[in-house]
Amino acid sequence: MKVAWVFTTFIAGAAGHAMMYEPPSRSTGGNHIGTPNCAGGCCLWFNNGAFIGCPYADGKDTPENCPHPASPTIPWQDPYLGTMFGDLTQICLEHPIDCAGMLAKGYFKDIKERNPWRYPGSAPVENPCGLNGGGYYPGPTGTGGEAFFGYPQGWKGTEVAPLLRKTTWIAGSTVEVAWGITANHGGGYQYRLCKVANNSANITAEATEECFQKTPLDFVGDKQWIQFGDFGSDPSNRTEISATRVSNGVLPVGSTWTRNPIPACNDIPRMGGHNHKCSGPMFEPPIPGLYGFGPGACASGAEGAQCTDEEMASRDFPWGIVDLVKVPENLPAGDYILGFRWDVEQLAQVWSNCGDVQIRVKGTAKPTKPFSPWAGCEPCCEGMGPCGNCTSCLNDKTGPCEYCWKPLAGFNFGAIPKYQCLGFEAADGGAAIWKPGMPYDTNWSPGCPKCWNTTDSCKPSERQTMSSTE
Repeated sequence: MKVAWVFTTFIAGAAGHAMMYEPPSRSTGGNHIGTPNCAGGCCLWFNNGAFIGCPYADGKDTPENCPHPASPTIPWQDPYLGTMFGDLTQICLEHPIDCAGMLAKGYFKDIKERNPWRYPGSAPVENPCGLNGGGYYPGPTGTGGEAFFGYPQGWKGTEVAPLLRKTTWIAGSTVEVAWGITANHGGGYQYRLCKVANNSANITAEATEECFQKTPLDFVGDKQWIQFGDFGSDPSNRTEISATRVSNGVLPVGSTWTRNPIPACNDIPRMGGHNHKCSGPMFEPPIPGLYGFGPGACASGAEGAQCTDEEMASRDFPWGIVDLVKVPENLPAGDYILGFRWDVEQLAQVWSNCGDVQIRVKGTAKPTKPFSPWAGCEPCCEGMGPCGNCTSCLNDKTGPCEYCWKPLAGFNFGAIPKYQCLGFEAADGGAAIWKPGMPYDTNWSPGCPKCWNTTDSCKPSERQTMSSTE
């Protein structure tokens, strides 16, 4: 399948964004709008100021916070594992000299040597499931991000309410996992499991970085897939590509990481960001035309960076990256949190999402069918979502109910509709439909009236299970 798309990217000072969507992340809040790359603001949960070998990530991305980082295990400009070649490449294009010799003599500085991908897994995180907005204080100089709606700035991902739709894996089986990119800063990623006492609890104290590092999941094979389509699309609409794995010089020792297969833009210094053009990829794309930074290029508040509907559609990444991972054979049955960790190369950031899975012994349960529906009524359920206190407000816009009829406070993505509990539902009272390219000068509502009229809509339930023939 050929894809004739060219995408743009942020400048180096902007934040990357990503989302795990199979199994679904808690941080989606049950919302599906924005899948596969930022449903429910899920792509705004991360750890900023994460330098390799340092004791903590304090939310600030200044090197002075860690004067003695670890030494990189992935060399600068590594042709196999590297993802950010723009600095040296652009200088070489402008000055036709022996770049390798100049580098050896110290004329070029490796400005990314402290960043997470240069020693995968060694950068600290404040929370393994991310912080809303990347740190405890908003703004690009403080944390590199701002909080999305539903939770305050710096809220811990391990304290986000779990989703109602349950995912089941069988010990010893091979399962599909997937993530999508909103803002591409290279690097690579890993999936890890952490056993918890109860994955229905809102606060999961057991889910620490140390717990996740005990059970990194092995990738299966040397292939992965680009899966096209958004939420509810046919999962067979995918193209196989070669995966780039790395097991040496990583943490946990002996585990495997996978390089992000999607190259960013090679333009220096802007790298195509803030709605600037993208002249080419950092490295050869896995599919012709599949490169750049993604819809995050339309999320900037910089002057001149606002996107039209058509520009937003052209910069969208309507696809995800699918891998196969192995569930350990000897893993005890019980409740687990799956952690997705993306260590980027361009910035001192670790992007994290967490979802819930039930591990069962073969023969005792049917596994969940991957990419089956998971969006539910969480936003509208009392004690779970930001609209759970609006059940008596369908015909009242005054007093406490006024909140339900106004856009929720939080980061305005700039190129998607604002989130409002009531007033912008579909005709049947369910969640409205919006996709990149559609007008965003209106608001969006999650479909609470339909949820409130549906029996047991706020009770846990299983996602679709696989049949014996699948």
